[in-house]
Amino acid sequence: MPRLIITVDGKTYNLPDAAVPKLQVQVDRNNAANNTALPLGDWLALHLQEVAIAPELSAAIDSLRKQQEADANAALTAAIAAARDELLAALATP
Repeated sequence: MPRLIITVDGKTYNLPDAAVPKLQVQVDRNNAANNTALPLGDWLALHLQEVAIAPELSAAIDSLRKQQEADANAALTAAIAAARDELLAALATP
């Protein structure tokens, strides 16, 4: 497989020839897991972008988890109150 050359801000970086097949194994695994057909270059671009947004994504995930927990707790509290009310009403019925 050919050498992988990456240019960032006018500076060129060369990945060794031996790295390309190893990266391709990861690309193939990722494509199989996600039912995609990304070539190596597109896969690298996507994953570098994912690295760039990782802190923001992590914060969003934490926020969503907290909101889901709050929603679940509110639903549980409402269900408990409804069950309590039904049981109390059943006691009052002759």
